[in-house]
Amino acid sequence: MPQSSLEFAIGSISVLSTHLLTQAQLRRIMEAPTVKEAQAALLETGYAEGVSEALLQEGEIDKIIREQMQLSRKRIMELTPDRELISLFLLPVDTHNLKTLLKARLLGTDAGEFLREGGAFSLELLKDAVSTKYYDDLPEVYKNTMNKIEADLVRGTDPLQFSAQIDGAMFKEIAKVLQEKNQQGFIKDYFSLWADFLNTQSLVRARLMKWDVDKLRLVLVEAGAIDLKTFSENMETPAEQLAAKLNTGKNGSAIAQAVNEYVQTNDLSVIVNRMNTNLLEILRKEKSNCESLGPVVGYLMARDAEARALRVIFGAKQGGFEAQVPELLI
Repeated sequence: MPQSSLEFAIGSISVLSTHLLTQAQLRRIMEAPTVKEAQAALLETGYAEGVSEALLQEGEIDKIIREQMQLSRKRIMELTPDRELISLFLLPVDTHNLKTLLKARLLGTDAGEFLREGGAFSLELLKDAVSTKYYDDLPEVYKNTMNKIEADLVRGTDPLQFSAQIDGAMFKEIAKVLQEKNQQGFIKDYFSLWADFLNTQSLVRARLMKWDVDKLRLVLVEAGAIDLKTFSENMETPAEQLAAKLNTGKNGSAIAQAVNEYVQTNDLSVIVNRMNTNLLEILRKEKSNCESLGPVVGYLMARDAEARALRVIFGAKQGGFEAQVPELLI
């Protein structure tokens, strides 16, 4: 059961945070000569808490990471005094699972190992919903979206369309909860910035791929500070003027900086990198604020950053290519 005391939650989180990986530990894992030695370096940190001996013997790093994330999310949901707000940070897991289950059903394959534990919804609930096409047990936004997707699929399969619709449902749900709880703090700032950056990426991709405005509108998401019309109205704006056009609202300057860098480099990844840096900065500023959910969210996202970093490191080692040491939220 979620706790009613913010003080208790933050006290517990401060203890758990002492076991987070450090940048130095991550570097040692990266510098290990072999995959096996990298695995040993990781386990020496105490990372694999509660993982079965059998799984450790298998050396399945991805499974170990998944178990650690599942454990962390379970703990957070038990500790938090506001389960509904914290659940917003778990919705990306559910979004991934819904897309994966739907694609697997359409292709006649098993979603199996591609599914992730630890979302806001039970994985079994999502499996049953997609299998039976019965979505009434999901929140209203998701129910309506999935029913619309099922109706659209009868007329023809369009993976881009249903993927965009599920992304849109996530941000609609986020916007609804934030409004209902009258959130004006860092959680609103976080999702607002994320939505604006995603819409900026969609606009840039749409321009590159010569989409029409209707197709762009399909992939735009709610909850941002920049009006959606601003994106759809700038499909034909010259590249050198695009940053100025998007420099509106509280996230405008961050978006403009990212777009300017993109125009100079013609590298879409600079927008993604700027987004990640700015999102991390919001969490870093708030993670020590004992009067907010910042420490609780900060711990959850720090564990998520660990997981992403470890997947990059072990993916590089197994693939035989170089990779930079990923940034942690510490």
